[in-house]
Amino acid sequence: MRSVDATGTRLRRRLRRDQTDPERILWYRLRGRRLAGFKFVRQDSVGRYVADFACREVKLIVELDGSQHADSAHDRVRDAWLAEQGYRVLRFWNADVMTNMNSVLDTIVAALPPSPCLRGEGRGDLVVGAASPKGEGEGASPGEPDPLPPPHPRLPPRSADDEVDRALSPRAGRGGAHP
Repeated sequence: MRSVDATGTRLRRRLRRDQTDPERILWYRLRGRRLAGFKFVRQDSVGRYVADFACREVKLIVELDGSQHADSAHDRVRDAWLAEQGYRVLRFWNADVMTNMNSVLDTIVAALPPSPCLRGEGRGDLVVGAASPKGEGEGASPGEPDPLPPPHPRLPPRSADDEVDRALSPRAGRGGAHP
């Protein structure tokens, strides 16, 4: 259990409340396991430091820096201490988040292990060759097509032409592109 630190709690709450625009934009992409199924938290205490964003399960910290952090000796000491504790620190400039979000997200994903959503943890009956709970990931049969949802009673039927059907946008609620 975490220790009670009223001053630290007030600081973290203030940092969450007064976040910068780049922090707000990146948090929208990280929160709720939106990035590869990993849980990120914001303004998390790690020792005596506060990390902008942290994925505790893989010990990954994402920091957003403004110009005040350029060549910062404090940041070098902080990163060295975090590395000694087993954390990996990724630093991005605020401008990168605002102008190159896809590159920032790609870099974060590359630093993460394979997604927990695709591994099938928590399944006692998961055996080699068995499909994962959602039918994807390890043991899934790639050749099986997704079953089509029943037609909506007030919408016209979908096109029977397979090429036209594949060219259309993914069906709502399917969670990905149509094969």
